[in-house]
Amino acid sequence: MSRFSSIKLSAAKLITALVVALFLAQPSAGDFVELERLLKEPGAELAEKLDGAPVVITVRNGAAQAEPWNVGQAAALELAAALHRKQIDVIRAAADSRFEQLETTDKPLTANQTKLLKDTDRRAIVGVEWLAGKRSRLRIVAFAIKSAKPLWNRLIDVPEAAVSLDKNIPPLNRGVAAYAQKELGTMVGNGECTEVGEYGLKAAGTGRRGPYLWGRMLGPREQWMPGDIVQMERTSIEVPNGFRYLPHHTAVIEEVRKDAIVVLHQNAYPDGKIVQRDTWPLAGIKGNMAVFRPWDWPKDNPMPPSAPVRATLATVPNQKKKKKDEPINLLELIDPRLDRVRGVWFFEKDGDLKTPREFEARLQVAVRPPKSYSLEMTVERTQGSECLALGITVDGHQTMLAIDGFNSRFSGIHNLDGKPANENESTKAGTFLPLHRKAQLQCRVRRDEISLDIDQEPVIHWRGNAERLSLSPDWPVPHSDWLFLGAFDSEFDISSFTLEPAP
Repeated sequence: MSRFSSIKLSAAKLITALVVALFLAQPSAGDFVELERLLKEPGAELAEKLDGAPVVITVRNGAAQAEPWNVGQAAALELAAALHRKQIDVIRAAADSRFEQLETTDKPLTANQTKLLKDTDRRAIVGVEWLAGKRSRLRIVAFAIKSAKPLWNRLIDVPEAAVSLDKNIPPLNRGVAAYAQKELGTMVGNGECTEVGEYGLKAAGTGRRGPYLWGRMLGPREQWMPGDIVQMERTSIEVPNGFRYLPHHTAVIEEVRKDAIVVLHQNAYPDGKIVQRDTWPLAGIKGNMAVFRPWDWPKDNPMPPSAPVRATLATVPNQKKKKKDEPINLLELIDPRLDRVRGVWFFEKDGDLKTPREFEARLQVAVRPPKSYSLEMTVERTQGSECLALGITVDGHQTMLAIDGFNSRFSGIHNLDGKPANENESTKAGTFLPLHRKAQLQCRVRRDEISLDIDQEPVIHWRGNAERLSLSPDWPVPHSDWLFLGAFDSEFDISSFTLEPAP
């Protein structure tokens, strides 16, 4: 197989892959097996040179070089993982809105680009450049902030194996793809679309973290590969013979091409509840979609966080036209593509924000609230019996209101004095967000006070020292001074969400 051909597991490789995934292989430390091996030693050497400095990694020819697959972006990811394992605080430019312009040029990195680090927490920048040709190479160069000369510079010969996407596929991916191909033409479980991914993960020796959290959610420009699992919400796909509309669907990627993916899935047109093969042109995919890479849950994932993309505060639309005391429409500021932390968040056609049914689903709202403020929300529970989460800041301390948690039995501050919402002094018993009924929430925050009313009924009223408040480690978010929304194994429609500063 030429390295420039599309990547697909052959029948012989499938048998081998299934045996390896089921009985022999240990999951790779990285996402791309051969690149991870290639960059382990250079990554350790670079980590020493960085000496703990927070760094951003950019791919210098990531936009143009995508044939047959984006080796440069994959190499940048594995280099980031190598640094991450050495306790270096590393982010990818593709996954951070502050550094988007670094990914728009194919020119080599120079010291001049370190100007972009001004007023950020980054102290060094690393450029990864893929040099294709008869002798494939990677050029990696690092500059410290305000440095005229490279901090580190390396030209790495790339062996043939590291250039092949097929040879880079990790064991867990191989196991998932192998299982899905083995079941082609049969019904998996009871024929639901999710069961191809679920049974595939079990066959590969791992599982999923939540209802639709199939592994590590891939960030912008990350290379897809066979065995990745796709989760779609309100997605339409234009294919040569018409359209596919997939309002809520799961599929396994079998093949990655330059301009399309081939998937294995069931409970879909035209064959119904049996595993079938479909080819989806990339240009024809519209809607809300996330791609997940299987990983050895519950072990820690070795990759740096890939979300959210947004790293700076959102701009209030028509700020000059708004009156001083006019409430801020927070829904206008949310872009799920930029702001989601976990789960597939999206807006319905009617403008409602839909929360995903996922464990600890989270979306940051890129607003730093004042010390005293009120939040108002119109919300309707559409599925599930667990909590709606409202992330707030109180006198510089971030915490969360868990509303109708613990099987819709308790609401409260999560955490207060290190205690969860169902067992502290703010706890309120009862069900306040029943299925299919719109509710009006009003939350008032002061430096030493939190109150929550639902349909004008008092639910939470707490006063005390804000130092007693904290955020549960199960609900981490990147920005400790922003608002956020969340949900646990439940879906909600949020039709209004506003913030109003208070005196």
